[in-house]
Amino acid sequence: MAEAARIARDCGIVGAGGAGFPTHVKLSARADTFAVNAAECEPLLYKDQTILEEALPDFISGLMLCAEAVGATRTLVGIKDKHRDLMERLRDELPRGVDVCPLRDTYPSGDEHILVYDTTGRAVPKGGIPLDVGVVVSNVETILNVGLRKPVTEKWLTVSGAVPEILNFKVPIGVSLMDVLRAAGAPTEGMGFIVNGPMMGYVTDDLLAPVTKTTSGILVLPAGHSLIQRKARATQAVHKIAYTCDQCMRCSDFCPRDLLGHYVKPHRAMISIGFSAEQATAWQETALYCCECALCTLYACPEDLDPFRMMVESKRALMAGGIKPRKEEVEPLGMYDFRRTPTKMLVRRLDLERFMGPHRFAQKVDLRPRTLTIPTKQHAGVPAQPVVKAGSQVSAGALLADIPEGALASKIFSPMAGRVSIAAAGAIRVEVR
Repeated sequence: MAEAARIARDCGIVGAGGAGFPTHVKLSARADTFAVNAAECEPLLYKDQTILEEALPDFISGLMLCAEAVGATRTLVGIKDKHRDLMERLRDELPRGVDVCPLRDTYPSGDEHILVYDTTGRAVPKGGIPLDVGVVVSNVETILNVGLRKPVTEKWLTVSGAVPEILNFKVPIGVSLMDVLRAAGAPTEGMGFIVNGPMMGYVTDDLLAPVTKTTSGILVLPAGHSLIQRKARATQAVHKIAYTCDQCMRCSDFCPRDLLGHYVKPHRAMISIGFSAEQATAWQETALYCCECALCTLYACPEDLDPFRMMVESKRALMAGGIKPRKEEVEPLGMYDFRRTPTKMLVRRLDLERFMGPHRFAQKVDLRPRTLTIPTKQHAGVPAQPVVKAGSQVSAGALLADIPEGALASKIFSPMAGRVSIAAAGAIRVEVR
């Protein structure tokens, strides 16, 4: 096993920018290109940018280890061209041979299929992954964690929106969302909360929920904001309004995966609502290739419908029924370069312009949690298996849960010293000393 893969396995490193795929598995592959996803395409999130500004030496260390692990002959960093000063610094300080590839400020430029095509010209097959075209993609924070060579016990995140100041800082994994909001001085009364970005994030009213390895930020908005209201719609309401779809096809016209040639048609999932289960399958199958960016609902649809939710439901139902994606070669459409969604237009459509502003890295925050609730599943695969019992005393960085034999999972460590009060299959709770 390559050194970077060993570090990732032993330190519990997972993809910090998405579904949390265990990094040691990804770094065990062989590819000619290693690509850093520094696009950070969700509006109002700035933690990856902050990492490159504040922790560049450790990031570079991790980058070189990761590129070596997969046997890459080319290493690149895909970053939005609006970050001109940061791009110049990267060109100055990254090792010779690492390409800094400017990306258009469009959404979702951080989708790994789009990132690969924009930086290498290679089209990832429909139903495939970047490795199918010789590329391994990894997030900025994930690579930083490899460079740090220590157990993952902290998470970088952004607190933004209707807050006194947009802040980026590190917090211990397992701390509650409420503790994070208090540390940022964010208001909570009369507010709604989205975990992660405004597009792919989810609304929550459970502020006791913990920060995990895949938490990227907390967006604070007035409770009546249209984005909060739309994301909080009940399933019944989503189905009811789906019947009014007039099949204008704007959702499909703007779909980024469709533009890549993957034939993803949200309007077909919308019309399937009125069909029987057997009839609906043929109309829903394009949902298997949806990247769940939510552009169809939050930007494209002129009628305030929710094709995104219908696509997600269709995908889950098809896969539960044993229908899996098929891998097929694709060719991007001729309109690929012309139907990209500018982030500025997206922000305006979402009514988020008033919440844009300068952001700051807060190196020290007043965050003193009494309890850490640490889920045993913060990654793709199966839950980690607890190796501690209730009543155990643990030190900071101690192993709490290990990878089950032969399973896809990631190790879990204690961010702070304390006493284990609960050691269950779903979560481990540590009372901080």
